[in-house]
Amino acid sequence: MKQIVLWSFAALLLFSLASCVTNRTTQYLQTRKDLPQYDKKAYQWYVLKPNDQIAIRVLSINEDVTRLFASSGQSNGNTSYKIYADSTVDLPFISHLKIGGLTLQAANQVIAAKIKELDKNASVVIALNNDVFYVIGEAGKGQFPIYKDKLTIFQALALAGDIRTNGDRGKIKIIRTTVKGPVVKQFDIRSKSLLDSEYYYVYPNDIIYVSTAPSSFFRIESFGSLMALITTSVTFLVLVMNTIK
Repeated sequence: MKQIVLWSFAALLLFSLASCVTNRTTQYLQTRKDLPQYDKKAYQWYVLKPNDQIAIRVLSINEDVTRLFASSGQSNGNTSYKIYADSTVDLPFISHLKIGGLTLQAANQVIAAKIKELDKNASVVIALNNDVFYVIGEAGKGQFPIYKDKLTIFQALALAGDIRTNGDRGKIKIIRTTVKGPVVKQFDIRSKSLLDSEYYYVYPNDIIYVSTAPSSFFRIESFGSLMALITTSVTFLVLVMNTIK
């Protein structure tokens, strides 16, 4: 009977040690061979899609032209326009202008060319109004702004508060809207090869989902927790052994 108890205690101790959170399970930019290796991929600029909202700022000495593109009650000359399902947008005196499928830079040139037909000296700048991403799961939750070009996954998670200890870093998912519909991209954020890969950058309307690690219920997150578990187990073992004749 005592041998069964001792073997059970040994198994519990080994399981506890195996359940500890280590650098292997949480550290970023690891170079371990057993982690996925991702190919480098050049950054792809965001392409405008139906339902995107663009803001247009028009600067001109001609107040009539400026007023055309100014929102009611706004003094900064900005307003917002929706891209329709057919990839077109309607602007004042400019209808069915196709900009879906273009990058912001290319769309800016197309819109500027049309507005310059009204005022050749006008200066035009467009921006994406729905320039945000979302986080759910074990990295927090909420909507966050894409405050710069080429926002990385690490910067995005830092805005959300980083991944919790029980988050599954080996299976991060990004739900991304494309012209062909939503796609799910899954990757291991611990691998250093993630840098400059197709998974490295966050795009407008991305949803970042961090699931709970399957073994998180049994995880021991600190050395203090491990020592407390061992101390309690030893105490319990001594009590059991003393009761066994």
